[in-house]
Amino acid sequence: MNNKLLISCRNMGYSATSAEDFSSETMWDICKLNLDLHAGERISFYFKTEEQKSVLWRLFERKLKPKTGSLRISANTHFHSDQGLLDGLDKGSSMQENLQSRLFEERPWFGGKRKTMDTLMYRLGLIGRIQHLNVNDLSDQHLTRFWTLMLAAAKTRVFMLDRLLPLLDETSMSFLLEWMESFPGSIIVFGEHADFLNAVESRQDKQMVLSRSLFDLVISFTRYGEAKTLINNQKKFIDDK
Repeated sequence: MNNKLLISCRNMGYSATSAEDFSSETMWDICKLNLDLHAGERISFYFKTEEQKSVLWRLFERKLKPKTGSLRISANTHFHSDQGLLDGLDKGSSMQENLQSRLFEERPWFGGKRKTMDTLMYRLGLIGRIQHLNVNDLSDQHLTRFWTLMLAAAKTRVFMLDRLLPLLDETSMSFLLEWMESFPGSIIVFGEHADFLNAVESRQDKQMVLSRSLFDLVISFTRYGEAKTLINNQKKFIDDK
């Protein structure tokens, strides 16, 4: 594969236990994680606990260091997260004003071509006076749709997704899946997110065939933190007893 290697993990593990207390009885948050993620690839992680999710998220954000094995993230690779987009909003300003940030494209790539921001906002029902309301004054539905728009408009090539996915309504879910179809970057999904996977399956049932696999790699963690790998299969889940 010629695509740039973004993340490489070899036997990576993390435990809240201090190094001097390691033993065969150590309780690992995550362990035995091996993966290579190249530019343009997509991966999904399934977790048994929220702590497992939090630990892996912080490892990828470089806020934690592995206790065993290695984690290498290529130079100049910066991960943007859905939560980071939301946290970065100026909530006292309007959607239109927030979109003037240098983080966002003026004409985002969507559905295989450049689209104007007005066209995308129309698709999400973000029209009329709503565009000029302060973010603080948006309804939960409109805020979620704007959050989805920011995802599509952001100038980034690596996204970590989690918090947004369970909040999507039918309109924003359809928009997100269409964006994912043509997004050339890498996507890392944290969590199983049944509604999201059901929407993908429904899209396929309606013969709206995806041009590529939803995920190139799916990794699940057992209750003991051990990583188990599934290739090109977002529907099955290894439920280790």
